Amino acid sequence: MRKFLIIFLLAASQSSWVHAQNSHLQIPITRQGFHDNIDKEQAAAAKFDGKADDLVRVSDDQTINLQVTNALIKQVDKIQEEIERDSSLDHRLKVKYLTGIYAVLKDYNYKRARTLLQPEEAPAIINAYQQMMHADMKGKSIYPYIQGLSFEGSERLIEVFKDNPGYKEARGLVFTKYAFDNLETVMPKLSDYLGYPGTDSIVAAVARKYPNQVLTYATSYTPMATAIKRNQDPIVQTIVRIGKSPQSTRILPFIDEILAGTTTVEDLEKVADNDRQYYRQMVKSTINLQKMKSEGHQPIGMKAMMENMQAKSLIYIRDVNDLHEEPANVRFRIVNDFTPEELYYLIVNGQEELYTSSYTNHNNAGLYDQMMIRMKPPRGDSLLMMVNFDRFKKFIAMAAGFNTLDNFLKSMAPENSNYLMQKYVQNLEKTEDLEDAVDVANSFGSIRDPKLLDFLRAEVRKNLAYVKKHNDRRGTVIYQLLTSLFETEAENGNDSSKASDMASKLQLPPINYVTFNSLESDSGRVYQQVFFYGDKDGQESYASFMSNFPSGDWRVVKGKYWTTISSLKGKPTTIYANLPIDEPGDKEAISKLSEYLDEQDIHPSIFIHRGHSYHVNTTLDNLQSSAKIVVLGSCGGYHNLATVLEKSPEAHIISSKQVGTRFVNEPIIRSLEDVVRSGKNVDWVIMWAQLSKKFAGDARNKELFSDYVPPHKNLGAIFIKAYRQIMKDEKKS
Repeated sequence: MRKFLIIFLLAASQSSWVHAQNSHLQIPITRQGFHDNIDKEQAAAAKFDGKADDLVRVSDDQTINLQVTNALIKQVDKIQEEIERDSSLDHRLKVKYLTGIYAVLKDYNYKRARTLLQPEEAPAIINAYQQMMHADMKGKSIYPYIQGLSFEGSERLIEVFKDNPGYKEARGLVFTKYAFDNLETVMPKLSDYLGYPGTDSIVAAVARKYPNQVLTYATSYTPMATAIKRNQDPIVQTIVRIGKSPQSTRILPFIDEILAGTTTVEDLEKVADNDRQYYRQMVKSTINLQKMKSEGHQPIGMKAMMENMQAKSLIYIRDVNDLHEEPANVRFRIVNDFTPEELYYLIVNGQEELYTSSYTNHNNAGLYDQMMIRMKPPRGDSLLMMVNFDRFKKFIAMAAGFNTLDNFLKSMAPENSNYLMQKYVQNLEKTEDLEDAVDVANSFGSIRDPKLLDFLRAEVRKNLAYVKKHNDRRGTVIYQLLTSLFETEAENGNDSSKASDMASKLQLPPINYVTFNSLESDSGRVYQQVFFYGDKDGQESYASFMSNFPSGDWRVVKGKYWTTISSLKGKPTTIYANLPIDEPGDKEAISKLSEYLDEQDIHPSIFIHRGHSYHVNTTLDNLQSSAKIVVLGSCGGYHNLATVLEKSPEAHIISSKQVGTRFVNEPIIRSLEDVVRSGKNVDWVIMWAQLSKKFAGDARNKELFSDYVPPHKNLGAIFIKAYRQIMKDEKKS
């Protein structure tokens, strides 16, 4: 309680006390530490925006900020005072309730930093805690006071009252809040609720959307497996039957065909043993599942099939990538007998790792080249019909990015190519997420054919008129943004003027630079976090990265889990890089570093991912909302961009259209560090012009650098930012 003046009166024969100057409140020194912990979390909440003031900013709405501030500061202070003044509470109970309010505040700050709850919920959380505390003091149930809170807001709250008579009932209600709204993540938590009503219904619901999760638990030696096996739902029972096979994870994606009786577990076991036959069967079944989907059905195995196919596709692609210096007949030997549709699925599943020279090259040996050559006749529209137009928008976006779209469109009759591109930009408002719209935005930045660009602009305007006519607000926002993006890109002018015009039209903060002040913490230091992983590539990247910090300019301190790199010249800068310990030690190192940063109230403004695409989820899990610059280096797909901007709405993102390389990553990072230490704004246009000159004479890495997308050219990320800002503003009004 910051309003209390702490005075220690020490006496050899009696307890020490703390006296409040104005209220005659006496706090034993044995409990002062609990109050200090609460004060620390209150201060962290107020300082979260980088300003050490007494206002907790969670919104652009000042009324909401004042309400949250009142709850976290004034109301918490009153709860502390109430606990200390209540003579009916012994020391044990006072510690219980003080520890409880500290745990709730710490949980709130942790989740807020990672965008895991709505920060505006703070008043409801604190009110509920106070009411539950009063009920607990009287021996009454806490259950009635939990009902109005979200799962995120109530999950930690009820754990303070484990000995309350209403705890079990409240716990069941909290879990129910979570379960049906979060089927994708509910299974790990379900084992603690096996005795609660509704568990079977939850498992059956998960089985229909995420059957692979039910399979994982059904094949374990846990009480959860027993509960799943006795579940009478027919789909759950089919998963249990699949789980008895040693090839269960490979067979699960075919669950729709097993349920339909067109195949059996035994038949699929024979195919699953052979990688080539298995991939071929996956392609055939995926085409069938896509047909089911186009007819209005919801295939149960679709997600598992896509995940298995992507995993297998990436194995083939990495094989081709790794042989990039070998002759074509050696490099592409592994796909010699692939059909056009099998190559198509390799391509659409390899967006984030496919080398340009693996996709297409001057020998016509690339995956795209061979896909077209092996078609008889080589017509793109026929191929898309063969795969039931599965992810054709993703394929078109990739073709645009790899400069083969013109070739693909010319392989079909003009009326068909026009129809295809019309479909490409249609119905963007009907999708569950923004992935298709973001692909359209990104592809526009890659297309060089003026006639095609004009055609797409006209189609976007037609769709805008259509959604406006039908009062479709989401569609209007999507097509209005695309119209603004496309028209600004088409205007004359340099990159800086275009970026400024685009930001102005979309009502966004500057997209072509990041101010130095926004990178500084309230202490004036710029904090950065770099993620490394324990495979061979990660260890080599770490060793190379560390060579960039000469002792005259930087102080390097290596610990058990991470290295701390601090500038000795220029503006104060500290970089935290976890050690690339052999897997799974790398994940532990990242976790330990993140815990340390939380404990020290350090919120980096620059985050850098160094590693393969399959590591990126770990990096994104540890991303904080304080991020202003995020360097992915690879993995620039929609879902990664969306996750970054969900967690860090102000982030400027550097990504690559393909797999990253340290030979490009490190020059980018060195340029960034030089600008940061100089105290200047990070101007992407200037930085990219300088980097372009550097790579112009680098034959080996020039092509790789050209696939990196700076923030002011990242039309997909700009689109997501603008869309979310508009929807947020409309929600407030």
